[in-house]
Amino acid sequence: MRNAIRSEALRSVSGFSVLAVYLVAVLMPFFVLVSDGSRFELAGVEPGSATVRLLEPLAWVAISAAFVGAYGVTRECYYTSIDRTLTGVGFSRAFSAKLAAGVLVAVALAVCIFAVWTVGASVLLGLDGMALVLTPDAWRIYAGALLGSVLGALIGGAIGWITRNYYLAAAIVIVLPMAVDFALLRTAPDVAKFSPGLVLAALGVPGYQDALLGFVPALGLGVAWTFGLVAIAWVRGRRGAG
Repeated sequence: MRNAIRSEALRSVSGFSVLAVYLVAVLMPFFVLVSDGSRFELAGVEPGSATVRLLEPLAWVAISAAFVGAYGVTRECYYTSIDRTLTGVGFSRAFSAKLAAGVLVAVALAVCIFAVWTVGASVLLGLDGMALVLTPDAWRIYAGALLGSVLGALIGGAIGWITRNYYLAAAIVIVLPMAVDFALLRTAPDVAKFSPGLVLAALGVPGYQDALLGFVPALGLGVAWTFGLVAIAWVRGRRGAG
């Protein structure tokens, strides 16, 4: 099983097409950063609070992780090699290995984004004469975003197995949150906060703008979304393999 996971992880980060994964990985937090211009208005803000303000978009890395998780499945579907993989290792092993590899790659990518983003935040703070101050709230953003990335990768992997289509999976895990969730967050937050993407984001920024869920309900609902979608993916995959 370890070799299968290693193989899937290497496959997920090989080839030029993986550049799209890296691009999408930074797309969501960057989109959140620029969608609210007030984040750059740091004059008179205490350094710790200013740091948190700039780090908050990292919570949306969890949505990027969903794309990473789906990519390991949908890439093979796109190149029509998934049936060969299933024949070679069997559905159960392929299913588990792809989910595990998706989590490993998503977590590694999230940590890299954290590092690069933190350097960028430090530069922006420096332009306003402030230094980066990592308060407990800042560390909670990192921890929550990392947890969200784990669940996001599993959700994305499940969606990949359910759809078995690169473009449809990408639309569900990336386009839908950007086009629908953000719109609903402004117009119908009581509905939007229960969507998978915003539930995962709430793990990093619980109660964000009084619109997202608190940490405990977000964690409970996030786990429920994860187990539910993984179960559906397993049942559908077993039927297709059988």
